Amino acid sequence: MMPATPQWWRVDPLEPFQLGPRLIPGRIWTASGCFAYGLTGHEMTAPGFASPFAGLGAVVTKTVTPAARAGNPMPRLVETPCGALNSIGLENVGLDAFIRDVMPELEKRGVPFVASIAATCPEQFGEMARALQETGGGLRHWHGLELNLSCPNVAEGGHDFGKDPHTVAACVRAAREQVTDRALLAKLTPNVGDIAALAVAASGAGVDAVSAVNTFVGLEVDLATGEPILPRRFGGYSGPAILPLALAKVDEIVRKAGVPVVGVGGIATAEDALKFFALGAVAVQVGTAQMRDPFSAATIARRLHEIYLGNKRG
Repeated sequence: MMPATPQWWRVDPLEPFQLGPRLIPGRIWTASGCFAYGLTGHEMTAPGFASPFAGLGAVVTKTVTPAARAGNPMPRLVETPCGALNSIGLENVGLDAFIRDVMPELEKRGVPFVASIAATCPEQFGEMARALQETGGGLRHWHGLELNLSCPNVAEGGHDFGKDPHTVAACVRAAREQVTDRALLAKLTPNVGDIAALAVAASGAGVDAVSAVNTFVGLEVDLATGEPILPRRFGGYSGPAILPLALAKVDEIVRKAGVPVVGVGGIATAEDALKFFALGAVAVQVGTAQMRDPFSAATIARRLHEIYLGNKRG
């Protein structure tokens, strides 16, 4: 069992850190799709917390596509003994509404955020990045752009879209040309044999960090019918069960690619987050745990801060 206060932890997760051209407010983020757009929950409180946003370095928004999407048919979420299988289908308000309604409200509320976007070709990523930059370039709390290259829930695009290093590089390059003063991240699929090759391609095209990993492709069967529970058969598997798998992918990237990594996958406790930091991650994202308890990321940030203070005094 990991010590409650590991002596090697000498980083304050609440302190800003440099990621590419941007000073990010902290190292504990929420993962895309797991805290909506960052506009809800501000009125919620818990013992010791004024809101679920306390101590967060960034909220990665729900992924936005060029046009609004209704998402996949119900059911969209299946809980399993060790995680969750989702097939949301990128339900979102679309780029125009995101720029018009969501970004100004996030700025007004002072929410540090990274905008997540998805498209079906490199040119679309460039067009979306340009639109965001033209309208949001003056926003103080917009810190970065995460390219969702790996969502397994959409037929066009989908997980096959992000498996090719050349395509990954083309998408990053298209966005980088349009956004130069925000941190640019590429969210990578774990459903490949060599994830480091994707990270190397993204790094060569100008990305500041990669987010690793997105969900694993999974399937659950309804024994009453003998059919898959999700209408699209497959979905994205997340939660505690993928923690060791995500750690292995992050370790591979850190050792082979030489690009900063934001770790994500199965994080539910401060100890889980520390494992990613031990492997060299510069920040982490809390996903499924945040959907179950909106104070998960805030709790992790506070606990790591306490460990840091204890080691500093020692």
